[in-house]
Amino acid sequence: MEDFADDSADFAEIERRFVREVVGVADFEWVAFDDPSARTPLAVPLSEAIVTLVSTAGAHRPDDRPLGAGGAAALLPADAEVQLSHVGYDTDRAMEDLDVVYPVRTLQRLAEEGLIGALAPTVVSTMGFVPEGRRLFERAVPTAVERIHDEQAHLALLVPA
Repeated sequence: MEDFADDSADFAEIERRFVREVVGVADFEWVAFDDPSARTPLAVPLSEAIVTLVSTAGAHRPDDRPLGAGGAAALLPADAEVQLSHVGYDTDRAMEDLDVVYPVRTLQRLAEEGLIGALAPTVVSTMGFVPEGRRLFERAVPTAVERIHDEQAHLALLVPA
């Protein structure tokens, strides 16, 4: 495997080489968007807002199968014990301070302090590495959006890992 520390190379090409050579996905295209999403003001003050956490940390319950790169989502109770499985970062180190990639405790503390209204009861977890991005939109997004609407969340905090 070639050295991936060459900072003169284009980052996108380094990433593509990593995916091809290390992960073993020969050909893929990242999903790209030309325009940013529309900005929508909160319907309530932040101190009253129900906040949903959407994490790409690859979090799952210890007894559940890891999510993998197929575009699935796990809907986890906010108070559930989780384990991290991910090819893109050191999950052992992240587990030492889970809030770095899965900040449930921080959001609960912010709710207790009155800075946000509440943490939604369900956390949406996906794998941050999904080479075929359309799978994420087909598999994870509809499930996540339905749950977020059911829980009447005012905003979703996306925490990439």
